[in-house]
Amino acid sequence: MPPSQPLISRRHASQRAICLCLLALFALCSLHAGTALAADKLRLQLRWLHQFQFAGYYMALEKGYYRDAGLDVEILEGGPSALKPVDALLAGDSDFAISNSGMVIERMAGKPVVALAAIMQTSPIVWIVRADSGIRTPMDLAGKRLMLMPAPESAELLITLRREGIDINQLTIQPTSFNLQDLLDGKTDAYDGYISNEPYWLSQHGADYHLINPREYGVNFYNDVLYTREQLVEDKPAQVAAFVAASLKGWQYALAHQEETIRLIQQRYAPGKTLEHLRFEAEALHKLIMPELVQLGHMNPGRWEYIANSYVQLGMAPGPVDLQGFLYTEHVAQDYRMVYLGGVLALLVIVLVGAIALRFATLSRALQREVNRRQTTEQQLLTSNCTLERLANTDRLTGLWNRLKFEEVAHQEVSRAERYGYPLSLVFFDLDHFKDINDQHGHEVGDQVLCRLAQLVGGHLRESDSLCRWGGEEFLILMPHTDRQQAEQLAEKLRERVAKASLLVQQPISASFGIAQLVPGELLRDLVRNADAALYRAKQLGRNRVEA
Repeated sequence: MPPSQPLISRRHASQRAICLCLLALFALCSLHAGTALAADKLRLQLRWLHQFQFAGYYMALEKGYYRDAGLDVEILEGGPSALKPVDALLAGDSDFAISNSGMVIERMAGKPVVALAAIMQTSPIVWIVRADSGIRTPMDLAGKRLMLMPAPESAELLITLRREGIDINQLTIQPTSFNLQDLLDGKTDAYDGYISNEPYWLSQHGADYHLINPREYGVNFYNDVLYTREQLVEDKPAQVAAFVAASLKGWQYALAHQEETIRLIQQRYAPGKTLEHLRFEAEALHKLIMPELVQLGHMNPGRWEYIANSYVQLGMAPGPVDLQGFLYTEHVAQDYRMVYLGGVLALLVIVLVGAIALRFATLSRALQREVNRRQTTEQQLLTSNCTLERLANTDRLTGLWNRLKFEEVAHQEVSRAERYGYPLSLVFFDLDHFKDINDQHGHEVGDQVLCRLAQLVGGHLRESDSLCRWGGEEFLILMPHTDRQQAEQLAEKLRERVAKASLLVQQPISASFGIAQLVPGELLRDLVRNADAALYRAKQLGRNRVEA
């Protein structure tokens, strides 16, 4: 037998031995990792009763994402007694908890809580007042009776009041009764609730209401943040990392399969809630989570510092702000037993990996160049698409929505108003004698006047209102959750501001306004036609007036 054959056989045998050793090593690592993750039951404490607000955690459990990560998770329902979960969390009665941004107050007070992921990028908490109360702004709450949940649940509402210069000591603060009927019965003037929940109940009971949203007054905090205790992060970092990843995966599924999630929640967790109520909640929460714009669970350190400083400045937390260790950074402790075990085979692995790496180094560089090229192309395409979308949706002169974009959004608002029964009003307005301005001063001056008008009106609208240039000197304002009387009040304020503003130095300028409220069964074209007819009456009656 030629001498080369035994040499080849020995080489093959050596390679087989190396492969067997590697397989044994990987199997041991997998067994060790699985045993480490599945050691204990993990308990997640919700902050309230079962509802769509916690959909991601239900789906992570029901779809097996926790189980696949080697975790045994129990979800504990919350309620009024679970509004302050920090004590139970630090005592070990729960391993993870859902709370709002106020937990940073506990951290600054020396309690070792860690923020893992922020699900809602903006808070759902609002003041709810009766439509006939005359209360429209935080300043109107001075001297009124206000229902409040205990801090930190009520933090955003209190900060809004203080920023508006309202002395909390001059208010009549009532513990929340968790019963909206108290608002309707006049037992309180303002009720603290969620924009994703209570408005549905009020609509179902035929009650007119108004919302005061802290976000419209510059108070925009994270909400429904996932927390744990610092000791768990240090002792079992792999479990914490696996729990966070599986939970976010559950949220991705819940938001992508909304109807399936809603039906599962009703069947297994919240049978007392109707499908329509859960759909209303899901749609409202989707806007607060903003998954299309922000990565699920994202937390900005700078924003957390701003939130913490807000609490300190308003006397709700001790200073100075030090968030070292508060924001979760994934890390997995090194298992030195595995290092020692792997060291036995390290040299053999290095030889094999080195040979493979050398062989494919050129291919990897070429592949990386291709990846970079494609990423550049994708970025250019994304930029182009954004530019095209902006050009397609906005008026080039004023920067407002154009007619096409407005109709797209307005159709959706009309459908929502029809479905949930809340009021929807439209303001149709234009400048009086605008043709004379163009004729006397030229179209360039006329364009400047339209731009100044757009800035003036846009600066006095709510975030929920939609302003568009309908054509020429005509503009529309779509106002959800607003009845005709409220729309008339706003239009009158806008009319006065236009009349007093210096839109054109050479001469005074006025505007006429037409108001219409959506009637059940009407379409968008009916609403626009009615508002246009009201504007025509305003013109016929002398201009510079509001008609409905």
